[in-house]
Amino acid sequence: MRVLVLGAGALGGFFGGKLQKGGADVTYLVRPRRAAQLAERGLVLRAQDGEIRLPAKVALAGQLGGSYDLILLCCKAYDLAGAVDAIAPAIGPGTAVLPFLNGVRHVDALVERFGAEHALGGATAVNAVLEPGGDVVQTPVRIAIPTAFGELDGTRSARAERVLEAFTRAGVAFAVRDDILAFMWQKFYGFASIATTAILTRSRAGAIARSRTGAALVSAILAEVAGVVTAEGFAAPAQIADVVRGIYAQADSKYGPSILVDVEEGRPTEAAHTIGDLVERAGRRGLAVPLLTAALGALEAYEVARSSRAAR
Repeated sequence: MRVLVLGAGALGGFFGGKLQKGGADVTYLVRPRRAAQLAERGLVLRAQDGEIRLPAKVALAGQLGGSYDLILLCCKAYDLAGAVDAIAPAIGPGTAVLPFLNGVRHVDALVERFGAEHALGGATAVNAVLEPGGDVVQTPVRIAIPTAFGELDGTRSARAERVLEAFTRAGVAFAVRDDILAFMWQKFYGFASIATTAILTRSRAGAIARSRTGAALVSAILAEVAGVVTAEGFAAPAQIADVVRGIYAQADSKYGPSILVDVEEGRPTEAAHTIGDLVERAGRRGLAVPLLTAALGALEAYEVARSSRAAR
């Protein structure tokens, strides 16, 4: 299988490295700095089941030749527009685009640009980080949601079977689901609740667990997010709420979601694509979401301050 991985960061490096080891022909579409790292060191993945060191075939934007069987979209949501433009030359008649982004808004963008016949849905709870030196390191899973993908119309297609076979050979536990959009919304319910809690408190899980009103705040956020999810026609399962409460009940935990880490390290955030998307949906449905709105306001103010510092 000919695979293009947009981004060789945490998720792209993890899935690409696994697929390479499983025998797939993998190319990484990356920026010049990452291309230089990969040329010097190759792809280094320190996964929980062992280390992978492999040469990496890379391409820069504008250098793609021919179409691919599978494109893995492993970028941050704020890079989606540029990512879609970058992968466009690699789309052929049978190409499947499998995104692993937070939220759900990107599905509409992919369908609008490439058509539903090219877009898959996907969700993963794989946790990994890209170290400054370029190594990808898998970290323990925080949310008990399996990695899954599927056709947006719920069918079990031949191409889904081919993708599943490639990941199975790679040793990655994947599930093909006929309800992938509902599954993505379940993950979004958990992610948005965790992210909103972290952004409103600007704290890691242990500090929230030790605070007097932390548990009440988490419950209030879960209820508010669930209201939007159910208004959109999807379930907000109790088991997801239990997982979120469990994360914020560990007094010694240093866990923080990716959006909090981005704020702590002064990077752009996925505010508009995640919490902002829920606020917009709530507005269209006449739902009051004060906690989500407060979190979005905090993130927007952060982005203004970050941009001002960068302009100096």
